[in-house]
Amino acid sequence: MHSTNRRFLTLALVMLFVLSLSSAAFAQDATAEATPETATAPVDLNLTYSVTANGEISNSTVSQTWTLTTASADRLNVRVERTGGNLLPDVAILDASDQQLATSYGSDQTGAAAQIDNYTLPNAGTYKVLVQRVGGATGVTQGTYTITVTPRATADNNPNNTVSLGDITAGTPVNGELTGTQWYQRYTFTAAGEDVIRVMGKRTSGTLFPEVEILDSNGTSLSVGYTDYTNGDIAQINAFSLPQAGTYTIAMTRAQRFNGETAGTYELNVTLLGAGESNPLLSAPKGDVTYDTALTGDIGAQWYQDWKLTTTAGDVLTITAVRTSGNLQPEVILLGGSGQEVTHGYTANTGDTATIQRYSLSGPGNYVVRVSRAQGKTGYSNGSYSLMVTLVGSGKDSPTLKESSGAIENTQTQTGNITGAKWSNTWTYQGTKGQVINITVARTSDTLIPHVDIQDSNGQVLTSGYPNDSRDGAEIKNYTLPGTGEFKIVVYRDGNETGYTTGGYSLKVEPPAQ
Repeated sequence: MHSTNRRFLTLALVMLFVLSLSSAAFAQDATAEATPETATAPVDLNLTYSVTANGEISNSTVSQTWTLTTASADRLNVRVERTGGNLLPDVAILDASDQQLATSYGSDQTGAAAQIDNYTLPNAGTYKVLVQRVGGATGVTQGTYTITVTPRATADNNPNNTVSLGDITAGTPVNGELTGTQWYQRYTFTAAGEDVIRVMGKRTSGTLFPEVEILDSNGTSLSVGYTDYTNGDIAQINAFSLPQAGTYTIAMTRAQRFNGETAGTYELNVTLLGAGESNPLLSAPKGDVTYDTALTGDIGAQWYQDWKLTTTAGDVLTITAVRTSGNLQPEVILLGGSGQEVTHGYTANTGDTATIQRYSLSGPGNYVVRVSRAQGKTGYSNGSYSLMVTLVGSGKDSPTLKESSGAIENTQTQTGNITGAKWSNTWTYQGTKGQVINITVARTSDTLIPHVDIQDSNGQVLTSGYPNDSRDGAEIKNYTLPGTGEFKIVVYRDGNETGYTTGGYSLKVEPPAQ
């Protein structure tokens, strides 16, 4: 009996042991329920500038390592801020070898945040951002948090700061925004010549202290316009002469650039102040000159305008340009057949006019009358003008002077008119050898101071009559003709082509009084 009971007890114990092993095996195959201490960390631990990510520190996850990849050696802030629990955060930046580069040295005075402020990465690459609790493995706090990496300035060579944003055209402003991520913005400017330009950048919102810059096609800085700290909202390169036609970069940036702290929106404007000599804007003539006829034009970026003058003789001219609007300080220049400067009329003391007085051309040909502004391409004045080219007197070889005014007979009176274009009138007279005549010229209008000659048929002067004491007439008395045939009686003004007087006259040929 005792033996039977002992065997039954042994069998029961064996069965209980087997059941306990089966139960243990089942428990190992089951999925444990997550607890706050073993909460699953975020799968994506990659950081992006200015994008807030979420994490959690617990007793089972006392630190989290985030990955930050940068394209350049940027200057940045890293901020970790508690969002739940009692976490006292700590944050550090590590290189790829886990060497610490920067740290927050624990939490700030509130205990709720940790920050690395104004740290400049040594170069482009991949970095680790380690978030943990104060005390690490021996710490006692835990909770959720946010992490944000904010670029205060990407590096100079960051693609954001080197790429062109497009074209900028003179007279058409562009608008943009500077931030820590992109604090240097470039635009492409194409110059048609050795132009003079103004570049102005103006803040339209934010804290931006603007700067502007001109760079050549190699990226070499040519000129910088710094912040005008009167109001801090504007920067300007007032007048810069580009060295040649071609492509340039116009840049908008901020004071202190990489080390700057300001940001905001802006307006950037390029103004063409003066076209370069090779700019097609200056190449075409404005038009043709007609004597004694007013011509009009405008001076601005096209800082001079050329008018074509064609003459048939060495005329005497007065050239006058007068401002009609704006603040234009005009100049007039006469250019010869090869484009050389022949003579120059500068701005008068009144500032609104320029004159070339009574200039004698060297002969017939093609000339250019140029209206310009004071200081030329780099000048600042602009406006409209009126140009007058006055014919003071036709050149002596002018075909106009060779035209006959008509015939005059003995005892006959004729009338004529002396002008700048025709300051000499030629009359024909048929005479006989030995004939004695008187010739009388009398002014009938205006200011004419007359002279009179008798010439043979070849134009050889035989005798002359000069102005009388009152300078309103001239006379040849008792002249005996040397032969029979056609003679020329020439009435002209005092000073010939350079004379000052014009007007009407009467001409009479008659025998001497008996």
